[in-house]
Amino acid sequence: MREIELRLSDISPDDVYAFSYPHLPERCAGLQEKFPGLPLLIVDKARRVISGHDYLLLLRQRGESQFRALQLELSAPEALLLNYNILHCLFGLNLYEKLLFIKKITPWCPWEDIRRRAELNFTLNDPLRENLDLLLAEPFRFCLAAGRLGLKAALKLADMPEEDRLAMIALLRACKFSESQQAQLIQLLEETAFREKKSWAGIVAASGLAALLQQEMPQKKIIEALQAARYPAYTRMENDWNLWQKKMAPENVALTHAPLFVKEEIQITLTAKNRVVAEMLLGKLKKLF
Repeated sequence: MREIELRLSDISPDDVYAFSYPHLPERCAGLQEKFPGLPLLIVDKARRVISGHDYLLLLRQRGESQFRALQLELSAPEALLLNYNILHCLFGLNLYEKLLFIKKITPWCPWEDIRRRAELNFTLNDPLRENLDLLLAEPFRFCLAAGRLGLKAALKLADMPEEDRLAMIALLRACKFSESQQAQLIQLLEETAFREKKSWAGIVAASGLAALLQQEMPQKKIIEALQAARYPAYTRMENDWNLWQKKMAPENVALTHAPLFVKEEIQITLTAKNRVVAEMLLGKLKKLF
């Protein structure tokens, strides 16, 4: 380990240790002041950048042609793990970056060791191994990097026909859903596709989801539209109920139907301003019952 003086022309263009996506050089501004003494640029014996790829871009943007770097002699997996842990501590990593790291380190490191030495917050398993190349390509890359697609949903989509996969990813690119909402969307599409014998792409198009993206709380509206496609009879009953409730119930009365309308009973909840009003209401109710 030693500190060396380098010129831009000295840096190897080999990006074997790089997995930052997207590159954000601006996030490195001020790191020297925030972490004095921290080596922001680390290279190996061949002067390939181990860590500090975005910092190097920042130096180039500033027009700096000479700078200091820490030179380490590390094996490829040790270098990748060092870069991973530095980025994880400084900025955190998005899901795409974590998957690209796994892709790059796998030739040198068993997955058992990766699990032990890198904080991943997801499971390394056979479905991931089988679909890793697909997930690292477009159109998955943008959604994974932007936090628009969780790993469980991504693996589910990887097994879908391309037309259905593209329709779902287009929806996720346009609107950010939580991971639980992603799971709900996929379940609704699966069940509706099975019942209607339609493709996911056909259901998405027929449900008019694109128009809902312009409304407030589009996530809620889109899920409601898919629920209506999945449960059309229940949706009609719920709409009729809402119209009847608005017509019949004053502000101080709440009406509740049985779950899924399995029973005809209706629960009525009255809200009184005080005990005197409550006694008047109860007195009238006693006469009715």
